[in-house]
Amino acid sequence: MSYANTLREAMVRLSIIIVTLNRCHEVSALLADLESQVGQEGGDEIIVVDNGSTDGTARAIHEQFPRARLICHETNRGAPAGRNAGARAAGGDVLVFLDDDTRVEDPEFTVRVRRVFKDESEAGVVAFRIVDPVTGTSRSFEIPSRHKERVDEPFETSYFIAAGCAVRKAVHDDTGGMDEALFYGFEELDFGYRAVARGHRIFYRPDIWILHGLSSSGRPGWRALYYFYRNKIWVSARYLPWRMVASQIAVWSAFFLLRSLRAGRPDVFVRALAAGLAGVPRRHRLRRRDRLSRETLDRLRRIEGRLYT
Repeated sequence: MSYANTLREAMVRLSIIIVTLNRCHEVSALLADLESQVGQEGGDEIIVVDNGSTDGTARAIHEQFPRARLICHETNRGAPAGRNAGARAAGGDVLVFLDDDTRVEDPEFTVRVRRVFKDESEAGVVAFRIVDPVTGTSRSFEIPSRHKERVDEPFETSYFIAAGCAVRKAVHDDTGGMDEALFYGFEELDFGYRAVARGHRIFYRPDIWILHGLSSSGRPGWRALYYFYRNKIWVSARYLPWRMVASQIAVWSAFFLLRSLRAGRPDVFVRALAAGLAGVPRRHRLRRRDRLSRETLDRLRRIEGRLYT
């Protein structure tokens, strides 16, 4: 790479934001990966938001990675709130979000991220390729398209996976950050709807890749069932036409009921349904401002966004 290209790419400053909770070993491994790529010069930074860890995570980061900025919450405020806290503290042009159980083994990772935002002015959000470190392939649910066979090709999309993505700071601020009430699950879809409605574009770039180990450390097994089902009801009721809300709830109710029965936890399904319906009045109030326009819905259909008609 020439000196001119290096200088040009260095103009895009990266703020790498990691939210962690009781995963001292995992987040330390990730920070070790990043230290060699994020230099003191050039304005890049690493921000770690500790969401109330009790396993010594904050102390270990402070002692072993003094260049990382550490934000400590006394309690777990949820993944969206953690990311928003990191974004508020960030000084970079681009926010790079990584889950604490990811690894960055590509030595050109930051170069690739910087380049895409420098060269592609229309890119508001970039979704990375997320790879299972055991199989070396991408899991279906971590490919942001209904056409999973497109995993090796770049495309425009309507959502991303926050385990590995990058967002222009200006786009993050204009969109209003992530909905902290969601706590965990589908906050990316919620953000994507607002971003697309404001004219921003989201692209999947398979040449920017990370490993995602999907650690279950410190996470109860029922959590995904509960929050994903509840949040799908909330997100649908906030943004979509009522016929789509009905079809979304029907599809996802069947899906999560089956999953809860297989897990032997029908009680989680019932609690999530009750919480989802209880939250609809608040989403209805937000809907007056945020319901997707016909133009936005047409755009989402063109890029095969997550809609059910």
